Amino acid sequence: MASDDMHVLIIGAGISGLILAQGLKQAGIKFSIFERDTNLNVRSNEWTMAIHWSLDRLETLLPPEVYRDMERASCNPAVPIEAGGDYPIIHGETGNMLAGVPYKKGLRVPRSKMRALCAGGIDVQYGKALVDMAFNESGNGVTAFFADGSSIKGSMLVGTDGPRSKVREFAMGSPEAAAVESFPIWHHNLTVCYRDAEKARYLRQRFPTSYLALSDRSFHAFQSISSMPDGPDHPESWVFHLAMAWNGNPDHSLSYAERLAMIKEKAKTLAEPARSAFQWIPDDTLVHRADISYWISQPWDSRKGRLTLVGDAAHPMPPYRGQGLNHCICDISNLLNALKDARHGEQTLQEVIAAYQDELVTRGSEEVECSVENGRMLHDWEKVKQSPVFTNGFRPMKGHDTYGNSVKTEDKLDSAGDEKGAAETAAIQMKFQAQREGLAAH
Repeated sequence: MASDDMHVLIIGAGISGLILAQGLKQAGIKFSIFERDTNLNVRSNEWTMAIHWSLDRLETLLPPEVYRDMERASCNPAVPIEAGGDYPIIHGETGNMLAGVPYKKGLRVPRSKMRALCAGGIDVQYGKALVDMAFNESGNGVTAFFADGSSIKGSMLVGTDGPRSKVREFAMGSPEAAAVESFPIWHHNLTVCYRDAEKARYLRQRFPTSYLALSDRSFHAFQSISSMPDGPDHPESWVFHLAMAWNGNPDHSLSYAERLAMIKEKAKTLAEPARSAFQWIPDDTLVHRADISYWISQPWDSRKGRLTLVGDAAHPMPPYRGQGLNHCICDISNLLNALKDARHGEQTLQEVIAAYQDELVTRGSEEVECSVENGRMLHDWEKVKQSPVFTNGFRPMKGHDTYGNSVKTEDKLDSAGDEKGAAETAAIQMKFQAQREGLAAH
């Protein structure tokens, strides 16, 4: 298939769809991208995401001038991508380190900033809700139909439309086959501005970017800096991303205020800085419920290479191992390489998409199952240290990333919190408690 003949229709302008668009643009492959929402950030809910083992791939997908801005878009612009380190997992009730999960390089990004960054130079057609698609009998081409009565023809259609993908319904042949399964968990997601410079500095003193606190009462508390709207010298404007989750069937009818009361009550037993991070949440904060769900990847009908899936449309997973965006980037990298092979005539579109799907389904199904298992274990104190976060860190499942100089880390549990001894730990806790009491009075 000649380059002039290839036209990729992208359904969904989330982060995955936008990165795919950037990659196609760089490769000189024609594309059109459609989004059902009416603008880029119509949804107000914000969260942060980690990018680590897929960074080498991402660098090849984004234009150099866009990738250079990655650090500016990160939650903590002061930490270079190449810095690496150990991601802190702490014991909720003592504040001691349970593990330092190693990574060679990486960063954490807020959803809105990452999406805005990837949208640069991309012409997204908004207000386009997909309702149908048609494939001609010749085996070439696809037509997409939208709710506003418009339609467009292309050589293939790619679904990047998220966990409840409409494209996946067509690929699987029915809504039932494409339906997600609910993950039974109470998960609360919120962004917080404390409106107080001293409190904001205090909450980042020990963990400048983020941490995960695991309670022996079988819940997790997460804190990350999300953005610095007025810069690092104005902590009163800093925005934090907080999350708390525990196993069980959630009551989604609760109000924002009721959810806030629940997480503040649980946070009373936590050590610093997690306790204050949750106790200081302003009363007018919107505490969002997260409807966590998953779909275990399985083969779909690619209609002779004219229909495929990417990212959360192909493998929606619980977020408890920090893998979602990394696998999205991996999908896009693999798909773009496949399309280049088809464009150069090395293989047919049907052949390259079949190979792309085979790899994705194997990798995606294993990672979704691993993330589901990890989500259950992280919220069960008796099993927490057996979870994949502790045994496999942030790496993909074995054999699922052989790209370039992908991150190679060794499993290690940092028991420094215990090894420092009771005296040092007590001193640290007394220091934090004194600071907290002073700030509370402030």
